[in-house]
Amino acid sequence: FIAELTASFLEKTGLLHDGVTMQSGAGGTSLAIAVFVSRIMKERGWKADFGFGGSTRYMVDMLRNGQMGCILDAQAFDLDAVSSVGKTPGHIPYSVFNAYNYHSKGNLTGMMDIMILGATEVDTSFNGNVVTHSDGYLLHGIGGWQNCLNARNVILPLPLFRDRIPVVVDEVTTLCGPGEMIDVIITERGIAINPLRKDLTERCRGTGLPVRSIKELRDEAVRICGKPEKPR
Repeated sequence: FIAELTASFLEKTGLLHDGVTMQSGAGGTSLAIAVFVSRIMKERGWKADFGFGGSTRYMVDMLRNGQMGCILDAQAFDLDAVSSVGKTPGHIPYSVFNAYNYHSKGNLTGMMDIMILGATEVDTSFNGNVVTHSDGYLLHGIGGWQNCLNARNVILPLPLFRDRIPVVVDEVTTLCGPGEMIDVIITERGIAINPLRKDLTERCRGTGLPVRSIKELRDEAVRICGKPEKPR
């Protein structure tokens, strides 16, 4: 449902359009979003200008079906993408040291219309955490997550809670990305738009999208799960 709601948000706000540029990760939700986005674009006859990889077979399929101009690929996330690099016309290897380098003329993140990212926690100031869970344990490295925040529209689709632990919290355990760079939080129980993005709030009017404040989402998470103790 989160993936379908995310695709609906992209379509109804006009963020998804002919000539769009986008990047999406390789998690289950991101892959499902790619499926819904591909369907919408096919129905509308739209074509993405380019996709930035982390590439997956869904992105490769869009390229082969003429729904994407090219893939600029910094990393391949599955075997279909691996076998496609260098063989499929328009599937172009691209150095991550250019793509994520703020001082490079080849920097891509600032060119991206849509950036879909995961997170372990988000707080009521829209700060994001991607390396630890609420229990304080280090989960994984940050990768290029923080570099991606330079995109025009940064969207975090995530569940309101995981294993009865709230994901939308008062304060993140580890601050990986400042709230002013994160635009939209999409959960199965509603969409929170950063108050700094008044343009996106306005675009949502009359769309029927379930827009709520981030604090309302936090309150619902606490009501369902309770408030966990802070890690020692």
